[in-house]
Amino acid sequence: MLDAVFISDLHCHPNEPAITDKFNQFIEWALTHTRRVYVLGDLFHVWAGDDCMEAWALAIAQQFHRLVDHGINVYFMPGNRDFLLGRKFAKLAGFKILTDPCLIQLPGQAVMLAHGDAYCLLDKPHQRFRRITRNAFFIRFILALPQRWRHGAVMKIRKKSQANHTKVHRSPDYADVVPSAFLKDLNRFQANTIIHGHTHKPGLTEHTKNNQIVRQYVLSDWDDNPQVLCYDQSKGFEFTHVKWLEKK
Repeated sequence: MLDAVFISDLHCHPNEPAITDKFNQFIEWALTHTRRVYVLGDLFHVWAGDDCMEAWALAIAQQFHRLVDHGINVYFMPGNRDFLLGRKFAKLAGFKILTDPCLIQLPGQAVMLAHGDAYCLLDKPHQRFRRITRNAFFIRFILALPQRWRHGAVMKIRKKSQANHTKVHRSPDYADVVPSAFLKDLNRFQANTIIHGHTHKPGLTEHTKNNQIVRQYVLSDWDDNPQVLCYDQSKGFEFTHVKWLEKK
């Protein structure tokens, strides 16, 4: 039994049934393979508020609650696409909501978790977008809008952010994280391991901090052949290509 499993960037949407199918099969696998599940943001492609929840999203919440009913702890950290996800959905899913970034204690070591977008400092338009959308006054304002207007506003914000990203993109590193940014938070938390998503570049990168090795684990998206990051105290961290998600 794994101590923990980490996922992010599923981008669930009613028009993406293949991703929903992978997610449902992941739940079946997790029921018998792990003690904890951490979802590090962008579970949904876009989220206009818990009161806009449709049947397909409620079904996802119910699937997560199946894990909780089996004694598996489920944790969720909002991403840049689902920053409006709130207490109502969290209660339906059995989520424990995490702040970004945060420190968790796994058996054998402390680990810092983040969605990852806060460290993409070269992406100036996204950083402006993030400052606005993570502001408590903005969140209260947009949640007070009628549902139809709110959904339109959220989609407009997303499209504008994506257009800015395309217009000013200059290099493959443009939308990647800046290591010095997360190293500051690792120093603050006194940790040597970070796990994050957002960039869709799964893998392990090692850095040096104060003559110590710092490990950066980046989670994958779920568009093609997703990976999950597994942790077992005896084996450490290991990425698993989720072949078990493929249809037989």
